[in-house]
Amino acid sequence: MPRISIENFGPVKKFEADVTDIMLLIGPQASGKSTISKTIFIFKSLKNEILNYIYSNHLKDSSPLLFYLKSKFLTYFGIQPKRDLFSINYQYSSEKYIKFSGSRDKTIMILSLTIAQELELLITDIFNYRIIYQEQKQKFNSLEELRELETSRRLQFNNFKLQIDQIFEETHSSVFIPAGRSLMSTLTEQLQDIKNPDTLDYFTKSFVERINILKTYFTDDLQTLTQNQDIAKHLSDNLLKFLKTLVNKILKGEYRFNADIDKERIYFNYNQYVKLQYASSGQQESVWILLLIFRYILDKTSVFMVFEEPEAHLYPETQSDIVELIGLLANLYNNQIIITTHSPYILSSFNNLLYADQVGKNKVGDEREAVESIVNSQSWIDPDRISAYFISENGYESIIDPELKLIQAEKIDSASSIINEKFNDLFNLDD
Repeated sequence: MPRISIENFGPVKKFEADVTDIMLLIGPQASGKSTISKTIFIFKSLKNEILNYIYSNHLKDSSPLLFYLKSKFLTYFGIQPKRDLFSINYQYSSEKYIKFSGSRDKTIMILSLTIAQELELLITDIFNYRIIYQEQKQKFNSLEELRELETSRRLQFNNFKLQIDQIFEETHSSVFIPAGRSLMSTLTEQLQDIKNPDTLDYFTKSFVERINILKTYFTDDLQTLTQNQDIAKHLSDNLLKFLKTLVNKILKGEYRFNADIDKERIYFNYNQYVKLQYASSGQQESVWILLLIFRYILDKTSVFMVFEEPEAHLYPETQSDIVELIGLLANLYNNQIIITTHSPYILSSFNNLLYADQVGKNKVGDEREAVESIVNSQSWIDPDRISAYFISENGYESIIDPELKLIQAEKIDSASSIINEKFNDLFNLDD
């Protein structure tokens, strides 16, 4: 299982944990939740950055690549280490790891011997292929020969992608869903036409690129989209029904894109709609989460997805619905999830999924149906797949009860307990 270790990086004094299939990070603002999730995201998506750099540059060895990665790493975060010394270690497996360490003046990057050797082989393979490709391109003159050569080039790139996946033992597509999504919904047209993408940070940029492609897919209602058998044939009717029900329930409408009119609308029924930029803040915050999940499930794509504050502007009952949707996503295609949150309702909702799995997995017949009538079994979460941590300026602690295999209730209620204590103190002073 992958493992992350962080010391003195940004607001994070120390954090060390296995990267489980589902990770929940809760804590006060500026405690380091986002830094932890972004760091894991970087290491999981590093393979794509490496492949693209190798493929677009004439590399003979890994030296330029390592220099490039070191120079890029801190700029991903837009922050400097909190202290002179910092250390980050990501363990892909027992023999494969990458370490970053150093100070404000110097950053050191260390690859494990196994990764270094396998990357050198990949660089050599790509370098040799580029030579052969150029020779063939000069040799072949006919249109059909060039077309076949281009097809072969695309196939070869896919082979190199499989190689990089094997090097890092990571096959997921990495997706980061940042906070502040309502602003992106309000400015969606401007983001589509933005001239200088470098004005966006790395995480927001990757998100905007995805939603600008994603939105053009939703030109029809969900029912019409899923009636396309080529798209949805691998999904059961029950799963499709559950998926569409959750999406419509959370959004309280249906998103549609039309480039010829107002571009983006939320439809409440066939005739009534609101333009996306005038929709409620809850709809603007949740719409991209919902559409991304819907599309990745239909695409049968294995994803590693980070959700920053999925609860934003959502009523507690709706927060429970969105957790069920994320639970459904986590149970398909070996998907992996990280959630940063301030909401005790998010934690309580995950406890429901964990407890439903424990209560229902050994039930049969009517007893199992009774559990499924409360929580759909397609969203149940196996306790062995999840971890949860409370992050603060003083460090971190696991908040999973090892015996009950649930998130500790006192951690869920800690915020309300502090508020209630203040009320009781005032009450005791009331004559």
